[in-house]
Amino acid sequence: MLKKILVAYDGGKKAHKALEIATEIAKNCDAELYIFSSVKMPSMVASVVDRVMLKDLEDKSLEYFKSEMKEAEEKVKSQGVPVRTLTVRDSPGPAIVDFAEKEKIDLIAMGSRNRGIIEGLILGLGSVSNYVTHNARCPVMITKD
Repeated sequence: MLKKILVAYDGGKKAHKALEIATEIAKNCDAELYIFSSVKMPSMVASVVDRVMLKDLEDKSLEYFKSEMKEAEEKVKSQGVPVRTLTVRDSPGPAIVDFAEKEKIDLIAMGSRNRGIIEGLILGLGSVSNYVTHNARCPVMITKD
């Protein structure tokens, strides 16, 4: 039985879809939902900007995600599902897997990729879902368009 569902959330279209589906599953299973985000910049970005700029980027990301997470939390609460939010400054893939293990998460829901091909090549995005799929000990649900 599913009691704890983690949604890896970046505010993108596919993450919204993952949240929507996970909320419905949580309602049907009387499960608790965790909305999880990471603001750490990809290593490629970190390698080309100085520390001050990197911290500024991460701080701005943190502020953006506070707003996104609040909106997502309200949406889930309006469905009558217990919800918690968490934003960390860590590498997303390992952070998701570590949190899922620590909290004994029963299901991880996430989008497959939210960026275009060029951004994916430059920023290395899309590797998070791949990492989580291969390293999580619980089932992982990947949403696509």
